[in-house]
Amino acid sequence: MHDPRSHILMADALAGRITRRQTLSLALRLGLASPVIAALLAASPRDSRASSPQAAPARLSVAQEGSGSLTVIIPSGFSDLDPQYAYDNLSSMFFLATYEMLLQLKGSSTDEFEPMLAESWEASSDQSTYTFKLAPGATFHDGTPCDAEAVKGSFARFLLQGGGPVNVISRFVQDPEQMEVVDATTIRFNLGRPQPLFLAAMASEYGPFVVNPKAVEANKTDDDPFAHQWLQDNIAGSGPYRVTEYVPNDRVVLERFADYHKGWDGSQFDQILIRVVPENSTRRQLIENGDADALTFSLTPDDVAALQGNPDLQVLTYDTTNITWVTMNAPRLKTPEVRQGFSYAFPYEQVVDGAYKGLLTRTSGPIPSTVRGYDPEGFIYETDLAKAKELILSGGFVEGDSFEYMLESEDEVEAVVAQLFQANVAEMGFQLELTELDNATLNQLSYGGAPAEERPHFFGGWSWWPDYNDPWNQLAPNFLEASTGEGGANAGYWVNARFEEIMAEAETYTDEEQLVGLMKEAQNILTELDPPAIYYGQLQWYTILRKDIQGYHHNPLYLGSYPFYEMSRTSTG
Repeated sequence: MHDPRSHILMADALAGRITRRQTLSLALRLGLASPVIAALLAASPRDSRASSPQAAPARLSVAQEGSGSLTVIIPSGFSDLDPQYAYDNLSSMFFLATYEMLLQLKGSSTDEFEPMLAESWEASSDQSTYTFKLAPGATFHDGTPCDAEAVKGSFARFLLQGGGPVNVISRFVQDPEQMEVVDATTIRFNLGRPQPLFLAAMASEYGPFVVNPKAVEANKTDDDPFAHQWLQDNIAGSGPYRVTEYVPNDRVVLERFADYHKGWDGSQFDQILIRVVPENSTRRQLIENGDADALTFSLTPDDVAALQGNPDLQVLTYDTTNITWVTMNAPRLKTPEVRQGFSYAFPYEQVVDGAYKGLLTRTSGPIPSTVRGYDPEGFIYETDLAKAKELILSGGFVEGDSFEYMLESEDEVEAVVAQLFQANVAEMGFQLELTELDNATLNQLSYGGAPAEERPHFFGGWSWWPDYNDPWNQLAPNFLEASTGEGGANAGYWVNARFEEIMAEAETYTDEEQLVGLMKEAQNILTELDPPAIYYGQLQWYTILRKDIQGYHHNPLYLGSYPFYEMSRTSTG
């Protein structure tokens, strides 16, 4: 690892500051080799969705309990406090409170925007130039003006540092010279060609946060010219809340930034406490007992079902952009017909009702219904074991043949999914051998360079959502030929020539109607004609709040986040 960013990542992993899933995301985007990734994963704490119960920790003391303070529970610590380096939705939840983007998604919409640091914006007629008017008088938490020069300096750092989420913006802007400071409160992005998705990317929760260049300059070193190490434990933002205490993998305390440019009307929370609670049973106990006010997607489906009737809680479920599927090994399963057969063999209704307890909606393929280009009339498989067996046999397999299915160990929900699928495969006269691997080993196999013949027939429990509202961004990492092999997410080595052509057009589209047509054909290939995966459907996420919390709304792309500036506690409780 000669890249200094790799050494920083290793230090974080060894110190336990980032989880395995977060380590993997960063390591892959740095292009690290498989043995290095394996070492990093081994050094990192395991992600935990549901683990063994432990005694509930004592509640931390916060000022004016129940009046001005909000306690949020999360299952693991933040991967990195540098908003232009971290690439996970848990860290983004924190950034949306402490930093600002120029604009953000409006309410629960995935294609409407509202001001954040910019008060207004305008696109040229051909959508090749975008001009943003900044809020006058905006400052960073240290009092430094957050003006157009600062915004340009921040985005220059973002591009040049090349951290995890840089591709969100570098798809549209490659050179800092494409940014023009018009005056103190006006910045223009000259993209060079029509880019209708630029605003969507600028509102992504991954990366386009404005970081104080003055703080970066003051804390950079020869070995760390972007002050990344300093920003791992410090905040240089202009958001509504500032950090007063940070204990990695334990807690972070935020308080109002008094000089926030949007002002305060008195109803918002004075203080926000974010607590790391790895144990599923403890998280449930804290929210039930009133020792916590909010959590998102960090219990089991059984827990969520049990809490639905609790009069002291709001259990809010909602659509997301998160699609879940089983990846199929295309070379080992031989033909599209065999993969169609296993798609017909999957127990969809049992998975929706039995494993996910209704927290899953069937959709037509890997594009979420909340993302542009989704085809609501697309092909959807239903369970048909007779047709499934016929198709599997047509590929040269015979009764009694065995197929390998790998999944993450200790994932209770996916274990149920695998067992239900195994029962259907057995009913057809075949065998499905289930192998549970720890997260590090499973990810090493799926993202590594092992050839198809050394991979299982199925990888269970795959999940993906896009960085912003764009189907190309959702599909490219998982299904393009360029994503096969070392570091790629196309773990089933699936390749389809026509799909490659469609994606090349979709990457640079300029007309929405054109995109819809391309994606309709792409979805038909990915489902009915030549499926690379068995699609369960679109996950329903949930947020559980105490009954006196108001002002919350979800967004399908800001998974796990809270509109902290808009939230408050009712006076009646």
